[in-house]
Amino acid sequence: MENTGVITLIHGHILTMNSTSDYYSDGMIVIRNKRIDYVGPFDPIKVSGNVFDATDKLILPGLINTHAHSGSALFRSLADDLFLMDWLENYMWPAERFQTKESAYIAAALTHLEFLQNGITTNADMWYFPESVAQAVLESGLRTFICSTIFTKGSPESKDTLGVAADFVEKYKGRSEETRIYPAYGPHAIYTCSQETLREVAELAKRDHVLIHTHISETSGEQKTCLERLGMTPSQAMKDVGIFENHVLAAHCIYLSEEDCEIFRESQAAISYNPVSNLKLCSGILPLEKMLDNDICVSIGTDGPQSNNSLDLLRDLKMGSLIQKNELKNPRFLPAEKALRMATIDGAKALGMEKEIGSLEAGKRADIITLDTNRAVMIPLLDERPASLYSQVVYAASGSNVCDVFVDGECLMKNRQELRVDRQYISKTAQEIAKSSIKKNGL
Repeated sequence: MENTGVITLIHGHILTMNSTSDYYSDGMIVIRNKRIDYVGPFDPIKVSGNVFDATDKLILPGLINTHAHSGSALFRSLADDLFLMDWLENYMWPAERFQTKESAYIAAALTHLEFLQNGITTNADMWYFPESVAQAVLESGLRTFICSTIFTKGSPESKDTLGVAADFVEKYKGRSEETRIYPAYGPHAIYTCSQETLREVAELAKRDHVLIHTHISETSGEQKTCLERLGMTPSQAMKDVGIFENHVLAAHCIYLSEEDCEIFRESQAAISYNPVSNLKLCSGILPLEKMLDNDICVSIGTDGPQSNNSLDLLRDLKMGSLIQKNELKNPRFLPAEKALRMATIDGAKALGMEKEIGSLEAGKRADIITLDTNRAVMIPLLDERPASLYSQVVYAASGSNVCDVFVDGECLMKNRQELRVDRQYISKTAQEIAKSSIKKNGL
């Protein structure tokens, strides 16, 4: 379906995810000039433009993945069943040394293809070669925060990762309307960035008014080592150099102290909960109840395909919800509606975009997905009981249920057929480059 200016979705079951959890069993959405003009009950008088019949489909805001590493898709299943630092130091970082701007592009294209197929319309990505990632974003049409990764000792792309990041931010800031790219700074972590590097990042982000996306307190070892080296926790060390004077989105945050939580609360920093990669690397389980009790915004992320190994946010949402219930021995903790908010409106809040995306409301950008309710896993659909629909999405559905994807009102996937990207080319090329690189570099 082409973006012809006005599109009307009719006869869908709509979960708006707005502040009052409005639900329409026979709903309609009118899209005009990239934004939602009307959302509510079906009204034949309001039907106009290109009509999209959503009968037997559940309509949701596009999913928001707040932590990923797109360039790592070629390393999927290369090294599994390891602890984080062993995995990073002995497998991932050696593999990353051989990445080029060409392989980074095809890896990002593969990642964005998977995002699209799983209904992820917005993502926060941390990787090197930001221009390669940008090329994939421009082709896919997805909304992406490109957080150029910063290391004090350099990356496979450059010894001056801060300079690369600053140049990328300068080139793309203020151009999101035309590109759907939101440039940001991605200092990797307290153990890979010096305090001086982090101080420079803080100053640049403040100058450019952009997001800082980083890893914080992913493992108990990181927390212990930072305390021994600096006499502070990672959060406290980052506050000390001004990081938290900016808009901060931090991945993992499993071992935050009460003082760390206070830093997050006072600065209104957000957390990306990454349940699957945390479990797979045996890093720990985020104390979600503690975060919510501290009024910290918690969203959800997949992490990278090298540590997940898939990018199915709905599947991760189910896993993340269930482990929290089990950890607290409380089945009532994190009901399905609240869990789904983590992947929609709370994800938007984490990125500072809650006025633009994350819920289906008039005036917001038309980032929309549909789920096929005729699939066996979605039956019965008890449309007279909205609470059951949230449960269907969180506990029953997966990315394979996603049928249609719109970003800014542009249909990027219709009936599971990608309309912008060449699935066969991306898949074939990624397969060839990954195999060649592994063989050539003895990985």
